[in-house]
Amino acid sequence: MENKPKRTKKPRVAKIIGGIVLLALLALAGSSVVWYQLNLRPVSTLDNATQEFAVSEGSTTAQIAQNLEDKGLIRNALAFRIYHRLEAKDKNLKAGSYYFSGDMSVAQIIEQLNKGADAKVFRLTFLPGGSLAAARERLQRVGYSEDEINAAFTKQYDHVLLASRPADVTTLEGFIYGDTYEFYVGATVSDILTATFDKMYADIQANQLEEAFRNQGLSLYQGIVLSSIVQGEAGSLSGDMPKVAQVFYNRLANNIPLGSDIVIGYYADQHNPNRDKRDMSYLNTTPCPWHSRRCTGLPPNPVNNPGLSALKAVAHPDQAYQGYYYFLTGDDGAMYYAKTEAEHEANKRHCPKLCGIL
Repeated sequence: MENKPKRTKKPRVAKIIGGIVLLALLALAGSSVVWYQLNLRPVSTLDNATQEFAVSEGSTTAQIAQNLEDKGLIRNALAFRIYHRLEAKDKNLKAGSYYFSGDMSVAQIIEQLNKGADAKVFRLTFLPGGSLAAARERLQRVGYSEDEINAAFTKQYDHVLLASRPADVTTLEGFIYGDTYEFYVGATVSDILTATFDKMYADIQANQLEEAFRNQGLSLYQGIVLSSIVQGEAGSLSGDMPKVAQVFYNRLANNIPLGSDIVIGYYADQHNPNRDKRDMSYLNTTPCPWHSRRCTGLPPNPVNNPGLSALKAVAHPDQAYQGYYYFLTGDDGAMYYAKTEAEHEANKRHCPKLCGIL
């Protein structure tokens, strides 16, 4: 019988290797696409603070891209250059002074650079719950000097929003209203602050909040003070704000201290901005009227700049929580309410970390 030649395995091995190489190339291509798309996105959707960006005559695309990355306005210079070559058809990027922010995509930045720096407008965002210190920092980021900021923050403003503010209160804490604003280049810090007052008062009027505060026994100023505390306690949990507001109303009605560590923390921050927030010694050293665990009533001024959700919550508290006198924020981010001190102590099992921070 004639011996048949043995089949070689080389073609099968070659196919397997070829398949593996092809899969690897596809995976590499896929990951490259993901990388590219990711790096075209805004650096941060929350960073609306505008900063000036200058493009000099003769600057190359590579130089512009690297400068944008260095200033934190784009994620990656190479992705910017690829987009400019493929999508913008390598159009010339025009010299001039621009105003960009971290919430702008590569496409938006290149579109403006293609058009040129005609619009002398910049955007500025103040966040609900932000402090005066945070507002000052944002103003410095868009190019205002410390002297300009200090002068504007100590100026006497004749504005209806501030009319009910007590004569002995000079801070603007509570009135730098959280929103995104547009200003022409050349606007003063006073112009900017006045615009925040205008916007805040317009929202108060549009939602009839001043009348609602009066129905709760508060002046406009007192409503803003309590709103700032609700803002600080509830944070981003806007759905909890009406519940928190009702708890505070229950305490005020029964001459019980508010029990808000946000108030004590604010006092501590004014005396030591760089303090360790785990330092609970301020519970022993904070005087009235700032010691909200011992002292009844509202503090002398707001403790942050409240947003519209907090203002509405104080105007229209959740009456379903009329029997509640305690709340806390758990380490899981949820809020827990209690009618009695015993229930409140039991709820502390939810905050082994946060309950130790002032």
